[in-house]
Amino acid sequence: MTDPRTVAAAGTAPPLTDVPRRRRRVHPQLVIGAVLVGLVLVTALVSLVWTPYDPEHAGGERLLPPGAEHWLGTDRYGRDVFSQVMAGAQITLLVGVVAVGIAAVAGVPLGVLAGMRRGRLGALLMRGSDILLAFPGLLLAIVLGAVYGAGTVTAMVALGIGSIPAFARVARSGTLQVMRSDYVLAARAANRGELAIARRHVLPNIAGTVLVQCSVNFAVAVLAEAGLSFLGLGTPPPTPSWGRMLQESQQFLGVADHLAIVPGVAVAVAVLGFNLLGDGLRDVFDPRLAAVGQADASAERSPGTPSGPGPDPASVEGGAPDAPAALDLRHLTVRTHGGRTLLDDLSVRVAPGERVGLIGESGSGKTMTALAALGLLPDGVTASGHVGLAGVDGNLLDRSERDLARLRGREISMVFQEPMTALDPLVRVGRQVAEAMTVHGTSGAAAAQRAAALLAEVGLPDGAARRYPHELSGGQRQRVVLAMALANDPPVLVADEPTTALDVTVQRQVLDLVVRLVRERGAGLLFITHDLAVVSQVCERVVVLLDGAVVEEGPVAEVFANPRHEYTRRLLAASVLEPLPGPAARGRVEVRAAGTPEGTGSDGVPIAGGSDGAATAPASAVVAPAPAPAAVVQVQDVTRVYRGRGQEVAALRGVSLEVAAGQRFGLVGESGSGKSTLLRIVAGLDRATSGRVVTTGVELSPARPRDLGGLRAALQVVFQDPYASLDPRMTVGDIVAEPLLNPANIREGGPRAASARRDAVREMLDAVGLPLDAAGRYPHQFSGGQRQRIAIARALVCRPRVLVADEPVSALDVSVRRQVLDLLARLADEHALTLLLVSHDLGVVRHVCDHVAVLHDGLIVEQGPTAQVYDEPRQEYTRRLREATPVLDLT
Repeated sequence: MTDPRTVAAAGTAPPLTDVPRRRRRVHPQLVIGAVLVGLVLVTALVSLVWTPYDPEHAGGERLLPPGAEHWLGTDRYGRDVFSQVMAGAQITLLVGVVAVGIAAVAGVPLGVLAGMRRGRLGALLMRGSDILLAFPGLLLAIVLGAVYGAGTVTAMVALGIGSIPAFARVARSGTLQVMRSDYVLAARAANRGELAIARRHVLPNIAGTVLVQCSVNFAVAVLAEAGLSFLGLGTPPPTPSWGRMLQESQQFLGVADHLAIVPGVAVAVAVLGFNLLGDGLRDVFDPRLAAVGQADASAERSPGTPSGPGPDPASVEGGAPDAPAALDLRHLTVRTHGGRTLLDDLSVRVAPGERVGLIGESGSGKTMTALAALGLLPDGVTASGHVGLAGVDGNLLDRSERDLARLRGREISMVFQEPMTALDPLVRVGRQVAEAMTVHGTSGAAAAQRAAALLAEVGLPDGAARRYPHELSGGQRQRVVLAMALANDPPVLVADEPTTALDVTVQRQVLDLVVRLVRERGAGLLFITHDLAVVSQVCERVVVLLDGAVVEEGPVAEVFANPRHEYTRRLLAASVLEPLPGPAARGRVEVRAAGTPEGTGSDGVPIAGGSDGAATAPASAVVAPAPAPAAVVQVQDVTRVYRGRGQEVAALRGVSLEVAAGQRFGLVGESGSGKSTLLRIVAGLDRATSGRVVTTGVELSPARPRDLGGLRAALQVVFQDPYASLDPRMTVGDIVAEPLLNPANIREGGPRAASARRDAVREMLDAVGLPLDAAGRYPHQFSGGQRQRIAIARALVCRPRVLVADEPVSALDVSVRRQVLDLLARLADEHALTLLLVSHDLGVVRHVCDHVAVLHDGLIVEQGPTAQVYDEPRQEYTRRLREATPVLDLT
C-alpha cells in the first residue's frame, strides 16, 4: 500500500517565487563520476605517448609481485602489468564510446519516431527492434567474429547494434510520456510542427533518461568486451586489453592474484565512473534539481497583502485553555535543515467533536501543519514544540516512528488531497480499507466485513469493494480515502484539501458526508482548505495562516463578519465572485444558440444591454439591438464517440452553439459532461465524429493537420494545469516566445527577428503582471497563479482572435483565482478577444462570462445569458449546479 509519508511529501513543497539566481549545487555523484572517468581518460591519453615499459614487450622476469621496479608486477610473459593497464584504457574507452554511439545514434531516433507516430508505423518500428533484441550484442559479436574474424572493430559494431533496442525502448517510453503532456498539446496549439516538437520538447525531456542509458550501456560494453576477450573473441593479442588480462590471470589465482585484481579494479572504476557520471549529468540537466539555497518561498498574493505580525492576542480565541483537546498543537515550529522557517510558533487546538478550519494560500503552512501533527514531515524538515492527542501521553514529536505508526489510523487519521495518489492502483479498494484495520490488529474476516459496511456508509454502490481505484470516479475515490481514514473510528480526523479538484456537486456530497460522519462519531475535525466558502459551511471555528504563522483565529461567523487582519479581509474579498461587466453591458448583442432568431437568447427571451455596465435589460424593455457580430465559432449537431476494446462512449451527442466575436462564452458542467472534449474539437486538437465545426472561418471537420495553420494562428489555448502545460526544461522566455517561432502565427508587422521576439515576450510578461526577470527563470520557480499567468502570456503573445481556457482556475487559491479571472477578462477587453471559458463552477463562469451553455452527459441542457441562467435556471440540472456552488455564508 502507498506510504502516506511519500504521498504527503510529494505535495507539500511550496512554490518558489522571486527566487534569485544562485550557484548550482555540486552533485557528489557527478563529481565522483567525473573524477573516475577522468582518471580512465587521462590514463588512456598518457599511454599514447608514454608508459613505463612497452606493454607488448615480453621477456622480462615473469610473475613478479608489485614492487619498486614494476609497480604492479609482471605477467606470465614478463610484461609490465601497469603499462598494460594504461594501454588497455584506450581499448576500453574506444569500445565503450563507439558501441554507445552506434546504439544511441540509431536507437534514439527510432524510439522517438515510434513514440510520436505510434499507430502502425510505431508498431512496425518496435517489432523490428524486438527482432534485433532476439540477438544480444554478445551473441551477435560471437556470430560476427566467426564470420568476419574476431577483433576490436567487430566487437564494437556488434555491441553497438545489439544495444539499439535498449535505446529505442527507452526513447519510445520517454517520448510517449512527453507526448501525453499538456505542454506538447500547447505546442501543437501554437502551430508547431512535429519536428519542432521533437527538437524542443521531446529530446530535451528524454535527454536525462538517455544519458543514464548511455552510462549503463557503456558499462555493459566494457564488461562485454572483457567477456569477449576472456573468450578469445575480443581484442587479439598482443594488444593490451583489460578483458584479456583477466582471461590470462585465471590460471594463476592463488599464486599471482594481482594479475586478476589490477584489471578487475580498472574495469570496476570505469563502470562505476560512467554510471555515476550519467546519474549526475541527468540531475544537472534537470533545472528542477539544479538550484540550492533558494530564497523563502511564498504563494502569490494580492498586491499589498501584508506578511506582518501575527494577531492581536485579544483577537485569538483558541477555545478555553482548560477545555480538553482532541488535538493540541502548541508553539509548533517547523524548519528545514537549511534554516528556512515553514511554521513559526503555531498553536491550534481542536476539541472533541469540534470542526476547525485551517485556511490560507498555498505556501502558508497548512499542509505542513497536518504532516507535523501526524509525524509525517518530509526528509530535511524538523519540528519543535508540542503535539498532543487526547488519551495519548506525552509529546508526539518525541516518539519514534514505530510508536507513531501505532497511533496513525487509530488515534488520528488523515484524508489526503489527491485520492488517486493516496490509493494503491494495483489493490482493490475494499482490501485497502480493510488493511487500515488489519495493521492495528483487526482480524482479516472482521476487517473485510467492516470495510464493506464502511464503503456502503460513505455512499458507494454494492460491489465497489472489488473495484480498483481507476474504475471509480474522483468523488468515489475520495469516499474510499474517507472510509480508510474512519475505519478505526479515530478521535481526530485531518482533511487536507479533500475537495479541491472535485466538481461542485461531488464536492457538496463529500462535504456533507464528512460533516455527518465526524458528527456521528464525535470526532474532532481539522479541515484544511483555501476555500473560505467551504469553511463557512463546514466548520465552527477558523484559523488563518500566513507565512507559517497564525494571524487570526475565532468562530467562523465572527472572523468572517468582522475580520481584524488585513490578510483575512483580502481573502474574504477574493472569495466573493460578482459578475464583471461584459461585452453585452457595453452595447454588444449577446451570443445566441444556433438557429435562434437575432436579438434573442436560446430560449427566445430578448437580450440587450446598456452602456453603463448594468445587467441586461428585462424582456419587456424596448431596446434597439445592435447588429449581431459575426460568429467566430459555429458548432452544428456535433457528436464525438470514443471507441476502444469493443465499447463506445459518446462524449458529445448533437451539440450546437455559436460564439460571436468579442463574446465571453462559458461552458459549464460536471466532469464527463463533454466540456473539454468540445473545447478541444473547437481548438482543432480533436476531431468530431460527426457534425460541422467552423472556427475563425476554418472548416474543421474535413480539415487535415496541415490545413489548420490559419486556426492555430487565430486561436490559442490556456490549459487547466499550469505546471503540466509548461515545459519544465525551458525558461519562461522560451516558453512564451514559442508561438512566435512559427512565422505563420505572426501578424503583419509582428516580431520576426530574435530581438523583436524578446521585446514581445517582455511586453506580454508585463501585461500579465510578471517581473521582467521572469524570462530567465524556470516554471518550477513560480507559484501556481504565476505559472497560469505564464500560460496566458504564451497564449496571447501572437495576438490571437480567440482565447480558449480549460478550467484555468480550478486548483488555485481564492485570491489567485480572482486575479487570474480578472486578468482574463481585462485582457479579453484590451486585446478584443473572444473568450471561451470552460469550468465546472457556475460561479466562476458567472463572474467572467456574459453567456453560458450548460452541458450534461454530452448534451447542452440550457443556454442563455449568464445572469438569466444563474438567477432563473430552467433545468433541474442547472439548479443543482447552482445550489452546489459554495457561497460564502457570513450569517
